[in-house]
Amino acid sequence: MKHTGKRDLTRWLFVLPAIIVVCALFLYPICSSVFYSFTNKNLIRPTYSFVGFDNYVKLFSDTKFWTSFGFNLFVGAFTIIGSNVFGFILAYFLNENIKAKGVVRAMFFIPNIVSAVLVSFIWVFIFTNAMPALGGALGWDWLANISWFGTPSMATVTIIVVSIWQNIGFLMIIYTAGLQTIPKDVMESAELDGCSGLKKVLKIELPLLMPTVTINLFVSISGAFKSFDIPNAMTGGGPYGSTMPVAMNIYQEAFTKYNLGYGSAKSVILFLTVAAVTLIQLYCTRKKEVEY
Repeated sequence: MKHTGKRDLTRWLFVLPAIIVVCALFLYPICSSVFYSFTNKNLIRPTYSFVGFDNYVKLFSDTKFWTSFGFNLFVGAFTIIGSNVFGFILAYFLNENIKAKGVVRAMFFIPNIVSAVLVSFIWVFIFTNAMPALGGALGWDWLANISWFGTPSMATVTIIVVSIWQNIGFLMIIYTAGLQTIPKDVMESAELDGCSGLKKVLKIELPLLMPTVTINLFVSISGAFKSFDIPNAMTGGGPYGSTMPVAMNIYQEAFTKYNLGYGSAKSVILFLTVAAVTLIQLYCTRKKEVEY
């Protein structure tokens, strides 16, 4: 019994640093945000008082917040679908016996490990300099004269394109790992029964790949709602606040206008929304998972 107690104590001592880090970097910020959301805390004033649900009531008439929320939903839908579809397609073809597929995978994965701000600056250069130059060289006036960041619709398109481009590599790696876990005898049996091509993908591989799809959708949805770096670096939320995601709206409220209490209320709403959407997604996709 003494030896067992010592082993348990040793295990806890090894786990303790991780627990401290989690509490300091995750649990404390979450709890403090919930607490401040019920106050009129301002970063300039040293004192604050409780205001109950006033911050949450105020949100119903905050048009900028709901515009940002709608932007997140719109861009998130395209980003989630686009990055997963293209990520799966790349993983599917790079899972075949082709030359230098490891190098090709690495090339597609590189954007994911590069800073989102650096990626944004590169794409801003492409949209504002490389595209017009290419259009002029080819005599395509429509390409040379596009105002990529001058209108809300085109600015939104640029954010969607860059977001998909950066996310594809990570999702591709996860899909590749999932495809490699599918037993070869299952695929060989399907082919002997005449199941091939797109039918094989839809009827055999995708159902067996549902655990991987569950993971990738979870990652994509949470990332889409937390989008900040790319819109901030590419458009700064413009033009006219049309490309401002919820995270940027919260940041400006809390750290530009110094209304920490109201910004915390917005962050709580965002947290609850992400939690609800991801739980629904996990429930729906796990029901479709099959065993093999």
